[in-house]
Amino acid sequence: MQALIPYLAALHGIAATLWIGGMFFAYVAMRPAAISVLEPPLRLKLFQASFSRFFMWVWLLIAVLLLTGYSGIFARFGGFSATYLSLMHGIGLLMCLVFVFLFFALYLPFSKAVSAGELPKAAALLGKIRWVVFANLLLGIAITFIGIAGPYL
Repeated sequence: MQALIPYLAALHGIAATLWIGGMFFAYVAMRPAAISVLEPPLRLKLFQASFSRFFMWVWLLIAVLLLTGYSGIFARFGGFSATYLSLMHGIGLLMCLVFVFLFFALYLPFSKAVSAGELPKAAALLGKIRWVVFANLLLGIAITFIGIAGPYL
């Protein structure tokens, strides 16, 4: 198992980067660009199509993060030996729960509303999705800071 630790740590970092980077891109680049060039019906369809692809990857990334995170906690650190590891664990689980809420309570109804042509309902749900993504992005930035700076504090 010791020989796998560097690969598991790298895979963990890559998965975290992809999830957090995807949220950053959607929030600060895609959303403003879509608002500036697309009419609302097309904008809603763009987000529906983008989210369907991105969220499929997020499910996979969460699985990778949980597997590599727990294996790293126990194989590399011998358990929750440092406060920063416990913080990362708690924030990571919270991010997963926020995503599950986002997917089932907001995204699925949003996608159904877009498909049914219920644009006001879809727009209202997209507004809620935006705030949940923002909250998870902030958690992602916090967990990244803790993961990088934690061993030195």
